[in-house]
Amino acid sequence: MNSQWWDENQMKQYQEERLRILIKHSVATVPYYRDLFKELRLNPDDISSRRDLKKLPILTKTIIKKEGIDRFTSSAVSKKKIKNFSSSGSTGEPLFYFSTKEAYSFILASNLRGWYWMNYRLGDKYIKLSQNARKSLIKRLQDKMSRNLYLATNPLINSNFEYILNEIEKYKPKVIRCYPDPLLFLARYKKKHPKFFYHPQSITTTGNTLYPETRSEIETAFGCKIFDSYSCEGNSTVFECPTHDCYHSTEEYGISEVIDDKENIITTGLGRLISTDLWNLAHPFIRYDTQDFIEIDDKPCICGRKHLRINKILGRDNEVLIMENGHRFIVHNFTGFFQTDSPGIKRSVDQFQVVKKNDQTILFRLVVNDKYSESVADYIRSFWENESKTQVTIEIVDQIPISLSGKNRFIIND
Repeated sequence: MNSQWWDENQMKQYQEERLRILIKHSVATVPYYRDLFKELRLNPDDISSRRDLKKLPILTKTIIKKEGIDRFTSSAVSKKKIKNFSSSGSTGEPLFYFSTKEAYSFILASNLRGWYWMNYRLGDKYIKLSQNARKSLIKRLQDKMSRNLYLATNPLINSNFEYILNEIEKYKPKVIRCYPDPLLFLARYKKKHPKFFYHPQSITTTGNTLYPETRSEIETAFGCKIFDSYSCEGNSTVFECPTHDCYHSTEEYGISEVIDDKENIITTGLGRLISTDLWNLAHPFIRYDTQDFIEIDDKPCICGRKHLRINKILGRDNEVLIMENGHRFIVHNFTGFFQTDSPGIKRSVDQFQVVKKNDQTILFRLVVNDKYSESVADYIRSFWENESKTQVTIEIVDQIPISLSGKNRFIIND
């Protein structure tokens, strides 16, 4: 709570002290980094500041999987002090890795501070909505201790929406936590059934990109503000500022670099997030490619916090379509298009998914209603064929299912 008000010099000094500890530990005890430094002819003292990190190559998930988890595991950390983790695997196979209990505790503190920004306090009742039923006895005990009512959003059917909303009415939580996509379906059901009138003080979302139109629908239905958050293996927790103007990264936990297409570090604009985890000594992530695109700004936030200012979290690099003509399209290009009224697209298309196929053509999967017509289809095809310079086809489907991890994939790269 105190360090959120540190100035830039205090934060830099703190990060670089942790960085020096991390580098020396990694070179001495982690096989991959020992070999990497030898190959690059670097000594641990050569990486003593944030600027020095560019001497090291970017670490990718592919490299970690190819090398194997043992190559990244420290020999100096006791097995009694580590925990097993994995990424969600929503866009591919999950990444398995270790972390220390100390690092895990730091992340919990980071999340809790973000929750305090939305006026939650320890002991307040909250509801966590997640895809799968709670099976772990330890997790159920944690729920009891933290006054969390855990509810499964699966199956995404009206009877379950009815059950969840009834539980919300009875439990009256201060906060609701959920992925945006299943919460959107729940919000739409709630809007159609005004008998459910309870609204929490805040909603916090995580797990996948929260788009402006999704935020608007959920906030309207539940009558409260959303505080979005973002997390990823090897990266600091990112939480929405109380001003709702931006997000702030927990810089006490890690060093964030944002790079452009040529891997140059930028201080403003859109780029790929590269993260160095300063606390996970069991499986160090140094200059790790999160595969996520964010938009940053070097203007000071009016809240007074000096932590990295993130204006937008734009999603994974496999959620970017790169066409043969060099044009790039992110999800926002498509969500904006399908919110246009002309010629009746917004009124006739309920859901969409864009697939870039192996032959470079584009397929639109659409869930439509009775307002959809061939003229709308012709407009979609002609517009995107002109934009992408490739063939566009349309497939009408009954539904576009959410993935097992609870995330809606708007873009798929075949």
